[in-house]
Amino acid sequence: MTNTKIKAIIWDYDGTLVDTRHKNLNVTRSIVESLIETDADAFTALQSLENYHLANRRRSNWRELYRSELNFSESQIDAAGEMWTAYQLKDDTEVTFFEGIEEVIAELTQFPHGIVSQNSKSSIKKLLEKNHLLPYFKHIVGYEEVDFQKQKPEPDGLLSCIEKLSSSDSGLVCYIGDHETDAQCAHRANHVLMKNKVKVRIVSIGAFYDSGPDPPTWDVRPDYEAHKVEDILDIIDQIES
Repeated sequence: MTNTKIKAIIWDYDGTLVDTRHKNLNVTRSIVESLIETDADAFTALQSLENYHLANRRRSNWRELYRSELNFSESQIDAAGEMWTAYQLKDDTEVTFFEGIEEVIAELTQFPHGIVSQNSKSSIKKLLEKNHLLPYFKHIVGYEEVDFQKQKPEPDGLLSCIEKLSSSDSGLVCYIGDHETDAQCAHRANHVLMKNKVKVRIVSIGAFYDSGPDPPTWDVRPDYEAHKVEDILDIIDQIES
């Protein structure tokens, strides 16, 4: 590792490693119906998978989704956050890795891997273990590890993961994500690192193989764009060389 420019590769989870849209919709519907005793179909964002996907794209993080799309108060949002892990673990909706992701991870074993997600760490670990991928990931940051007010795009979770994976050694860290929030998070983290004179730079890679929005519509653009899963290998090789 001492001869590599890249010190770690950090992944977002939902929409980057796995397609969790259907499961997350079902979990959200269950939480809403339990918490406020209202039919989830009363909310446009929860009426279909397409509506839910578009609503997530419009909002910067899960708190904003609940606030703007479901009209939840701050106390209701906090309560929903506290319910998320338990409801994730008991929901049996199938979740699948994007085709080729497992092979990409196996090709990049020379680098330590991490995950920074707004999903539940317990749920993430459960799926990775089921698919024999958990040993590849040295550190996982879920929403539970980050203050509710410091979720992405705030950089706290990403900076924490970098510290665990690389001890802030000088070099590059790649952060791969499918949402503009991930690019914003990398940008803000770089600002903090520069301000603190830490010689680590984060290179952001947009994961656009999940039919996401056209990247030019983003205010903050990623440094690289992966339009197919296998593009990640070419991008990592380009950065490293």
